Amino acid sequence: MRDRIGKKVRGKKGRYKIIQALTTKGGMGDVFDAETMDKSKTEVVIKFAQTNKGIFIEKLHREAEFLHDFQKSKPEGIVAYIDEADEKEEEFFLVIEKLKGQDLAKIGSKQLDEKTVIKFSNEIAGALHYLHGCRDVRDTYGIIHRDIDPNNIVVAKQNEYRQHDGEEHCVLIDFGAATGIKDAGSQIGKKGWSCKHNFLPPYNVSQECDIYALGRVMFYMATGQLPQNCEFPYGDVNFGRMQYKATSCGSSPELSNLIDDMIQFPRHKIQTAEEVIQRLSSLRLSTRQTQRVQSRKYTVQPQRQQQQLLQGPHIILGGHRYPIVGNRCEIGQSHNCPDPNFDCSRGILHPGMDGFDYPHKPDIEIPLIGSPPESVSEFHHIRIWKDNGQWYVRDLDTTNYSAILKKQQWIPLNDGPKGKTMTLDEDFTKLAIGYRSGQRTEIEFSFYKQ
Repeated sequence: MRDRIGKKVRGKKGRYKIIQALTTKGGMGDVFDAETMDKSKTEVVIKFAQTNKGIFIEKLHREAEFLHDFQKSKPEGIVAYIDEADEKEEEFFLVIEKLKGQDLAKIGSKQLDEKTVIKFSNEIAGALHYLHGCRDVRDTYGIIHRDIDPNNIVVAKQNEYRQHDGEEHCVLIDFGAATGIKDAGSQIGKKGWSCKHNFLPPYNVSQECDIYALGRVMFYMATGQLPQNCEFPYGDVNFGRMQYKATSCGSSPELSNLIDDMIQFPRHKIQTAEEVIQRLSSLRLSTRQTQRVQSRKYTVQPQRQQQQLLQGPHIILGGHRYPIVGNRCEIGQSHNCPDPNFDCSRGILHPGMDGFDYPHKPDIEIPLIGSPPESVSEFHHIRIWKDNGQWYVRDLDTTNYSAILKKQQWIPLNDGPKGKTMTLDEDFTKLAIGYRSGQRTEIEFSFYKQ
């Protein structure tokens, strides 16, 4: 790292001088303070791959691609891309904004007052809401950060690339582990913060794991305690749960219950950032704490109109909840039913198509994150229904197959070309459309009885 200090490098947009190494490293990179070589001498951060191994270079290129494409929307809660290495440079590097502030690991260790916890949590959830529904990056169904922890969240003040409102805001950094939702599946993340599914076969990481990690971060802010020191150990029947609630450290019951709902294992009661934002907006401040940080007028609004959480049977698909009307639904592609008097209840799996409903029109539009290939879902792909008090699921003889997650393993809903019926015995079940051997799935969604 030392041989880079003082070095001058050329990016696609300008030249930079490396000033000093930062004390913290990126997960797969070496990070340096630098400055532009124009008259402004603007402070920036430059990130190099830790070694010349292909995986490290590939991850840094991927991080640069994500941050570059995020510029289209300029999300407030995500570190800003500035530049990357010119093609003539010997080493690839990424240039990002210099955030003036401290990471949450230092700030949260002192236990924050509840108003600050709510504010910071709302900002982080807003950033995740953008990522999980991101349409700016090509060939993705949305982005999963996969490495949410206090070291990767900076409480930043104004700089040359951010609005000069004089306030501090939470900003997500280090996208070296980030991936498109359809590409997730490898084991990654940090114990104590990452979703417990990440450390159990088949290492299936989804957007709800970012929500779980945010819940852990909220516990840390509200209590000042590292969650890994407060949870039941691996091997215990309660593995993945906390041994005590945030209320024991002075948090309000409402905030504590929200955190518990986010970090439930194996069933995540809250699976979307939108739901976190909704719950945060309704929280009352704890009267047992003294406010330490000045109130700041800053909120993150979800892209959809807020609505109360659904009661009764429903599915979560594309980051939103949708009711199952009439105790039966089918999900597939938009098409014309053979009988004009009968609603086939098709479920939208592509942006711009019809929605799903049963048994009467109009169908409910379900815009799925990203643009999955049309070959994934078939016209009638999967059916969920209730008969004599029992819920069932069946693949409708598809060539692309379906699957159900049981004991952390995907079980095909097909015997060769024929689909098979299985009972839905749990209150919460993960299902997939488009299943391939090797535990690979194309589109996953969740079914809730209540």
